[in-house]
Amino acid sequence: MRPIARESALPEEVRAIPDSVPEHQALRSEAELIVNRLDLLDVLGRYGRAEVVGSVALDLVVKRDIDIHVLIGPAGWREAGLVAVIGDLWPKLLGLEGVGELRLTDYRDARAIKIGIDHYPGPSGDWSIDLWVTDREETTAFATVGELRAALTDETREAILAIKRHYHRLGLLRNGLSNRIYEAVTRHDVRTVEDFERLQAGSGGP
Repeated sequence: MRPIARESALPEEVRAIPDSVPEHQALRSEAELIVNRLDLLDVLGRYGRAEVVGSVALDLVVKRDIDIHVLIGPAGWREAGLVAVIGDLWPKLLGLEGVGELRLTDYRDARAIKIGIDHYPGPSGDWSIDLWVTDREETTAFATVGELRAALTDETREAILAIKRHYHRLGLLRNGLSNRIYEAVTRHDVRTVEDFERLQAGSGGP
């Protein structure tokens, strides 16, 4: 396995985000610069529509996670199928600077395969990068990101960040919890951790 070079893998501008920038915005900037440094959207875009989704797209980053969804587009790749796309993409990702290991998860029952880069070095810590590759648009978060962007206000954004930070400190911000927080705040007027936990208790969560 090729060792990860923590300094050389990142451009100077990633290491120079001002301390005055709010934490979630600094993390988003760091994530975007990593995506650009690796040319991930260009690499993935050869197979179809590739977009950053999740907390980075929504400027709600609390945990160092980058999510990119890829909808297989060109006819040749659609005909070849998911396994052929992953087989072609895999060595290209391993050739990117700082990427030393990949993890595959089979979601072919949902017409998708997920590629995980579990540890990519950033100045504030290691990031995880998840690439969801599918041939079904309904399994992507493209529409969800647009809907959430339209629903977010300064008030709902601050509520989401506060609730996410609470669960991140407890090590519980995983397994789709962020999505449940987004829905609770934007659709059910939740504003505090206590509000969220009451809602989840009524629905059998978290």
